This record gives sequence, C-alpha cells and structure tokens, in this order.
Amino acid sequence: MKINLSVDAKDFKSQVKDLREKLNKCRANGILDDGFEEQLDKLLQMEEELLTDLIPYYRVYANNIKKTSIGINHIKQLGAFSFDSFLQTVLRINKNLFITSSIDRKVQFFYIDIGEDFPDHNQIEVEWTPPIKEIKETISFIYKLNDKEILLLGVRGGCYLLSSDNFDEMPNVNGHIQVKNIQIDHDFNEFGRCLVIRDNLFVVENGDENLNLFEIIKTNEEYSLVFHKDIYCTIPNWTVLEKINEDYFAVGTRMGKLYFIKYENGQFTITEKIDFSHDEIRKIRCLEDESGNKNSLIVTGDKGQFKIFSLCEDSKTIKIELNDLKGNLFDVQSKSGTAIVLSEDGIIYLLEENFGNWYLNEDATIKDAFFTNVFKLDTSKYLLMDIEGKLNLLHVDRIDTPKDLWNLPLYQ
Repeated sequence: MKINLSVDAKDFKSQVKDLREKLNKCRANGILDDGFEEQLDKLLQMEEELLTDLIPYYRVYANNIKKTSIGINHIKQLGAFSFDSFLQTVLRINKNLFITSSIDRKVQFFYIDIGEDFPDHNQIEVEWTPPIKEIKETISFIYKLNDKEILLLGVRGGCYLLSSDNFDEMPNVNGHIQVKNIQIDHDFNEFGRCLVIRDNLFVVENGDENLNLFEIIKTNEEYSLVFHKDIYCTIPNWTVLEKINEDYFAVGTRMGKLYFIKYENGQFTITEKIDFSHDEIRKIRCLEDESGNKNSLIVTGDKGQFKIFSLCEDSKTIKIELNDLKGNLFDVQSKSGTAIVLSEDGIIYLLEENFGNWYLNEDATIKDAFFTNVFKLDTSKYLLMDIEGKLNLLHVDRIDTPKDLWNLPLYQ
C-alpha cells in the first residue's frame, strides 16, 4: 500500500536525527546552537502535517485498533424556561448561541455551555430564553444579516428584524433585543420555505408549486424586502431544496424527481433533472468532507432510500446508492467528514468520508432512538432534539486529530 504524504518522510527523519545530535551536544557543553528552537518549531509543524495525513489510513486500515462508534448524552437543562413544542426552523448565531422558532409561534434563543474540545460530554449544559413577546406568528425562516441583526420571516407574511449590540451572550429578550417590522414592497400573504442563494438574495415558496426570488435591500440604514414576482420557477409537488453553490440549488419532489436550478441573467433555469425514485424526496444536503469542501450531495427519501452524487463534475455521478435502510430518511446533517441520517423508524445512521469517498458505517448504527431534528455542532459532534423538545449530544468517537493518534494503544 502506497501512502501519499504532503511531507517528505525521509527528510523529516533526517532533520529529527540532526536535531537530536544538536541536543546531545548541548547537554555536553551547555551551549544551544543558534536556530535550534526555530528548527524544533518547524519539525513540530511537519509532524502535525504527517499525522494529519495518516489519520484516514488509521481509520481504514487499523480498524482493529480503533473502531468508530457513536454515543448519545443528555444535555442538562438550566433555568426556568424550556422548549416544549416542535421545531419549525433554527439558526446558529455563533459557537454557543442558537435561535429557534416553533410551530406554536414561539421564537426563543438557547445557549449551550461548550467547554474546549468537549472534555466531558456529561457536563454540557443548555439554557433557554422566554419567547419573544412581540412575535405572534410562526416563523418559517431565520437569517443572520450581520453580527447585530437577524431577519425573521413569518408564515402570515410578517417580516421582522431582531437587533442587539451583543449576540455573543445569552440575550435578555425583554431588554436587549429590539424587534422591528420590515416593509415589503408587494402584497405577499405568507412566507413558506426559503433558501439563501447569495448574500441577501433568496428563493421563497409562493403557492403550491412556485419558487420566487426576493432580496433584502438596505437604504439609508433601513431595510426593505423586494419581491421579484416576474422571476420564478415552477416545480410540481416540490418538497425540499438545498443550496449547492452561489446562485445554484437543488429541489426535490414528492414524485422522486430531483431538479438542479441556476439563477443567471435575471431568471431561473433548470439545468438538469434526475429521477431519484418513485417515492418522496425527504432531504437534500451537501456533505462536508474532512477539509471542509462540499463536493458531494446526499438525497434521502422514503423506504430507506438514499443516493450520494459527486458534484466535482458538470454531470452528477452516483457514488453510493442504498435502497434497503429502514424507515423514511427525513433529516441529514454533515460536518468535517461525517454525516448523521435520521429515520422515522427511530434509527440513527452514520456516514463517514475517507480519501474522498463516503460510505455507510453499519457498525455504528443506533436503534430505538426517536429524535425529530439533528443539528451540526462541531467535528464529530451533533445536537439531537427529541419529541419533548429536549436537546442531546451525539458524539462520533473516531480518529479526528493528531492527538487522537498519539492516544491510540498501538501495541495492544
């Protein structure tokens, strides 16, 4: 087996030997050569790169030493408030702070106390704010405009701007958050599902089958929402949509059709149509590999079906196709080379990426775990929400860092 490394291993060994000889001389005469510390720092950096290159080899070829597994820990809830409904949408504002909307018209923040590198999964805590009193409708879409302003769109056509000078901390919704209505230039009765395709440019559900374009414009420190009624795309019985690149997105339908659409020259253009299956497409998600690139697209549907497409070329190449998982696959999240898939049958599936290829890790499946939502949190870490609105931490225990390699029991 040939190992591809970004660092010349022979040169690295030679430099380590040379540095060791200089250290031995220093011990004998008490004189440290000029440039010793600089050379040491350089070697430490080379070592980090070497170990990082070796990580996927250990995951694939040293499986007897460290098997990937997943576990779930309950998150301790603090304070007097909680989330007691079903989630409509969620936005992560920063590392610790999230904002949510529920189907019963409540908008709340939650703050997770996350220690460095999650030293103890049992010590993570969450605290919820009370609902924002000024908002009286279900919010279908939340978008962070900047560090101080958040946009919310409602199912009854409301458009709200939340402002705060400090979204880094747990907000006081009755004192630190300002709520303002944004003017709309069109008689728009409701905001359904939305997708950001570019900064301040969105695709929004309009009626049963139409996808329309709208944008947020700021003039003289005031925001307004401009609805482009003449720019739309009609997709029969569509169910979900997902951004692929700027001005480029995918749409799935109840009949198992997958559309790829570009916004260019002031209009939407269907560039490709694929027959995914005869059943409903439940979720479309770009998969993030270990380097943070999103070169693969997963499409999940009813009856345990999913496909992973390569996005590296103009034509969509199917990399993986499975049709025999259990249940309807309704939610997916991906972060840094892993992906979590939820099934309505209470099963959690793990996908892993190594050497650019994704595969299902059947040994890391969890059964009888009924959750309604999954959110990506950090490398190999996800949040799960259960049917009671409680949050849980899902941790993928696998080799992720050079430190993990150092901790392996190589000689067991």
